[in-house]
Amino acid sequence: MIKILKYLILIRFRKILPKDDYLAISLFLLFYVVAFYFLNKLFPQYPYLFLFSSLELVLYHQNRQDLDLLKFSKIYKLLLFTEYLIYSLPYLLIYSINDRFDIFIIHLSVLILLLLIPKQDYRIIKYPFKLFDPFWHICFRKNKLIIFIPLIVFLNIIGNEYHNENLNISALLIVAIISCLPSFKREELIYLKTNPFDSKKYLFKQIQVVISNTFILSSALIVCFIVFQKWNLLLFIPFVFVFPVISILFKYSFFNNPLLQQIFFAFFIGTAQVGLPFLILPFLYYKSIKTINSLKNVRDSY
Repeated sequence: MIKILKYLILIRFRKILPKDDYLAISLFLLFYVVAFYFLNKLFPQYPYLFLFSSLELVLYHQNRQDLDLLKFSKIYKLLLFTEYLIYSLPYLLIYSINDRFDIFIIHLSVLILLLLIPKQDYRIIKYPFKLFDPFWHICFRKNKLIIFIPLIVFLNIIGNEYHNENLNISALLIVAIISCLPSFKREELIYLKTNPFDSKKYLFKQIQVVISNTFILSSALIVCFIVFQKWNLLLFIPFVFVFPVISILFKYSFFNNPLLQQIFFAFFIGTAQVGLPFLILPFLYYKSIKTINSLKNVRDSY
C-alpha cells in the first residue's frame, strides 16, 4: 500500500519534480513549509476560502484517468482516501492549529463524498456561452469550472449568515478570475486570417462576447446579492466585467508572447487599486488592433 501511494504521489507531481532530483524535491518541500507558514497567518482572516483546497481535489479526482486501473485493488478507496489525506495534510493542520474543527469536518466530508459518489461526466452539459469565443466552452469542460457555481452561492450564504462581507467579495473575485481564464487561450492563426471581420470589429466582437458570457456567469452572484439585499456590493458588479475585458486587451497586445500577457495582467491586478493601469487602456486598445491587423495580414512562409 505504501509503495502504491508513493508512485501515485510521484505521478501527480511528475510535471514539476524531475526524477531523482533531490535538490528540486528539497526546494519543493521548503516551498511547502514556507507556504504553510504564510497560509496559517492568513487563515484567521479568510477561513472559509481555504475550502478551495477541497475543491482542487474534486477537480483532480474528476480529471484523473487511472481510477479504472486502481479499482482492480480491493482497497482502492482506502488508497485514494489516504492519498487525498496526504495532499490535504497542510490544510488540516492549519484547521487544527486554529481550532476550526467545523472546516476540518467539512474538508473530510468532501473527501469521503468524493469516494462514495460515482465519478460524473460533465461533457453532456450544454453551456449557454456564445460560441464566437469557443474557449469559454473549452475551459469550462476541460477544467470542470461549473463546480465553482455552487461555491459562489455557498460563499454568499455563509457570508450572509455570519455577516461577513469578505466572503461575498471573495465570490465576486472568483467570478472575475474565472471570466479571465478563456482569454489565456489562443485561437489558431488561420482562424484570424480567414475571419471576415476587420481588426477593429474583430476586437469589438471579442469584447462584446466576453461581456455577454461574463454576465451569464455572474447571474448567480447577482441573484445572491439581490436575495440577501447586498445593494452596496451590487454596485461593484461592473468591476467583474472590467477584468476579463482588460485580459482580452492584454491577450491581443501580447498575442505572440503569453508570458508577457500573464506578467502584465498580474501587474494590473496588483496595482489596480491605485488606478494607474487604467491610464494605459487606450494604448492597449490601439496595440491590440495593430497586432490583430498584423496577424491577419501575415503571409505563410514555406
